[in-house]
Amino acid sequence: LQTPRIPSRGRSSRRHSGWSRCTVPIVPNPDDSEHKCSDFKSEWETIGEVVCGVHTKQQITCTKCGEILETQTIPNPHDYEAEVIQEQDCVTKGITKYTCSICGDSYNFETYPKGHVLDSLVVDILPTDEQIGKRHTTCSVCHGTIRTYNYVNNGYNFNGKLSVNGRDLVNQDGEKIQLFGLSTHGIQWFGRYLNFETIAAIQSEFGINIIRFALYTDESGFCSGNTLVKEQMLKDLHEGIDAATKLGLYVIVDWHMVGATNPLDKNPLTYLEESKEFFSYISEYYKDQNNILYEIMNEPNGTTTWADCKKYAEAVIPCIRKNTDAIILVGNPRWTADLTSVMNDPLVGYSNIMYTYHFYARDHSRTSQVEKAYDAGFPVFISEFGFMNSDGDGKISTTNGEKWKKVLDERNISYVAWNISNSGGSASIFKQNSPWMDDVSDSNLKEWGIYLKNWYREKAGLD
Repeated sequence: LQTPRIPSRGRSSRRHSGWSRCTVPIVPNPDDSEHKCSDFKSEWETIGEVVCGVHTKQQITCTKCGEILETQTIPNPHDYEAEVIQEQDCVTKGITKYTCSICGDSYNFETYPKGHVLDSLVVDILPTDEQIGKRHTTCSVCHGTIRTYNYVNNGYNFNGKLSVNGRDLVNQDGEKIQLFGLSTHGIQWFGRYLNFETIAAIQSEFGINIIRFALYTDESGFCSGNTLVKEQMLKDLHEGIDAATKLGLYVIVDWHMVGATNPLDKNPLTYLEESKEFFSYISEYYKDQNNILYEIMNEPNGTTTWADCKKYAEAVIPCIRKNTDAIILVGNPRWTADLTSVMNDPLVGYSNIMYTYHFYARDHSRTSQVEKAYDAGFPVFISEFGFMNSDGDGKISTTNGEKWKKVLDERNISYVAWNISNSGGSASIFKQNSPWMDDVSDSNLKEWGIYLKNWYREKAGLD
């Protein structure tokens, strides 16, 4: 405190209290100052009613002024508890009921049947000359019957290893045998048909004893496709061979060169090295199986000569022979329709060789080449045919086809029809819009499929 000041004389002065004001600063009240909302944030607060399954709104406010600082929405899930209503198994769908323990909301969740897992093929009735055989597949999971199939004694299980005797194909007992069956379309497009269920259904209802697998070299196939395509084609081929073998069928592995998109592929020499590698591999892989036949060139054409075909055959045949003495099928020029050139200069020094011939009855009405070749002592095998146009489309010519049937059956010449697929054109057996691969009922087949089924069934004795 300071000493009191006395007013000086002679001067008028305002009145003083006698003491000066305190000089210590006064701190303002914080309630009266401007605050920062971020210093007064509340916790997250829920706005409105909390409902299961509905997002809840939340906010943070300033506890001083009530200003909304942040907002968010968060899920408010049900608390479901599961109850199994129906157990899932191979053929039955699973049903599970989920109920919320909070609000009682519920729903059913369904799962597809697991599907059978193929275990084995069981013989129920052995076939005889008077009776059709029966067998069924079993499931390794439920051990139940998956499907029942017919079969007759015309396949590998009854005829064994084949060989060529003069101009004839004979079984293990030296008796003449006639094979009849179907070829697949290109594996790169229709590899899905190379499965047990499809092949078994066709064998059961058509009565075939041989199936041909068409391994296209070009058209994004085995030689021109990428590595993944090649691997998938090999995988499908193995699956098909294994399925057909299990069913007792003979198998043709077909090196399907045709030159549709690559003119060079019209000549088998184009992919000679690839062919040698493939047939070395596949014949070594199946060297202990006697149901495999090897077709080393499908349809040479264009300017390809028999000399080209012969040179190719003489390079590829040894690749197979180092592993097996199985039947080898050899094509010829003009889309494998030039047996005349073959007769003029046949392969020499090889056993178990047959020469293939392809025909499409609407374009190829004359059977003379096949008759002349067989009558001259040449073993002929029809590894591909149809009764429509040679492009695999058009009307079916049953008139010309019946002529071919008579000639071939009289000479016991084997034949394989084109084709197992749902592709466009009249030559595929399944309807084009059909998603089913193992349904060979008439409702799922084209005219050609129905015709073949009726013809083959009678031939096999299934009727």
